[in-house]
This record gives sequence, C-alpha cells and structure tokens, in this order.
Amino acid sequence: MSSKEYRPKVLNDYTDVCPSCLNKSLRIVEALHEIPYVGRILIISTKCDRCGYKHVDVFNIEQGKPIRISYKVKDVRDLSARIIRSMTATIKIPELGLMIEPGPLSQGEITTIEGYIIRFLDLLDLLCEDKVLREEIRKKLELALEGKFTFTFIIEDPLGNSSMVVPRAKDLKIEPLKPDEVRKLKYGELILELRRREDVKKET
Repeated sequence: MSSKEYRPKVLNDYTDVCPSCLNKSLRIVEALHEIPYVGRILIISTKCDRCGYKHVDVFNIEQGKPIRISYKVKDVRDLSARIIRSMTATIKIPELGLMIEPGPLSQGEITTIEGYIIRFLDLLDLLCEDKVLREEIRKKLELALEGKFTFTFIIEDPLGNSSMVVPRAKDLKIEPLKPDEVRKLKYGELILELRRREDVKKET
C-alpha cells in the first residue's frame, strides 16, 4: 500500500453552532482514513474557535468477524501500542479485573494502552469501594505506567472492527470469538467495571 493511500480524504468541512458557547464557531471536519491492518475509518473532529470545545468521534466503515485481540504488555515501549477501538468493543485487563464495556452511547476511539491505564487510574475511586483492593490495583496500575507490571490487554469485538498496532507484532494474538462468547458481550453510554479477577479470567 502506497503512502498516498494513507492520507485522509476530507469528506466535509463546515461550521456549525457550538453546544458549549452557542456561537456559530464550531468547525466540523469529516475525514475518511485508511489505517493499516484495520481498514477504512471515518473520523469526525469538532473544535470551537471561540471557547476551545472539542470532540472526536470514530466510526468503522467496514465490518469484520467477531474477534479477540490479546497483547502481553511487558515494558514501557508496549504502552505506546495504538488501540483502535470500535463502538462495539469490550476492553479487558484480566490480571486486575478491569473492564470497559460498550453501552447505548458508546463511541469509537483511537488511543494507546497508556491512555487506558491513565483512565482507569482516574476512575478507580468510583470503580472500587474496597479501600485495600483499590490501593492494590492503583499500585499495579502505577507500576504498569513504569513498565514494571506485566499484564494482558484484550479487545473483544463482536463486529471485528477493532485493532491494535503494537511494537512487537509476534506477541499479538488474534483469534475468532465463539458464538456463545459473542452472546455474552454488550453492544455499542460507556460502562467501566471492576470485576473479580476470577470472573474476568473465566470470560477470556
């Protein structure tokens, strides 16, 4: 695939009313991206020139088969792995019993494993009422950010629209989901959960 095919194709670029400041200063850009190993993705970015409000939506154009993508995070370099998560995908870290499930308002996103670790840290007080368990998980997440805690990062997507771009491709495992596994997944508001580690491991 040539470098030309990687360039986004702008479909629309226009101005609308900002939902934050109510001025007609919100620039909306709809662009089609060709991402290696993933396919076509529509990214809609909005930014207000007046108040600074901004938002990004990611939509997968293509649909694949139900898949589970697993990657063993061993050091700091792995934290930079790019995660392309569709609006139907579930994120799991079984060693810590952490999980993000899609809900009715879920949106696709492109971020990194580090981004998810930081998100879990920010929301840990809400996810876990048990102080001892909460601090145990917090310490491990902080160690993970330093590359000193090994864990498995898993994406399960019933529509097969998610992907990872990782530093060590040989350590990336992609496998089909069984029909009974697909039925257990929630489809497409974002739900973050702290589950018993045993329960999350049983589901992977």
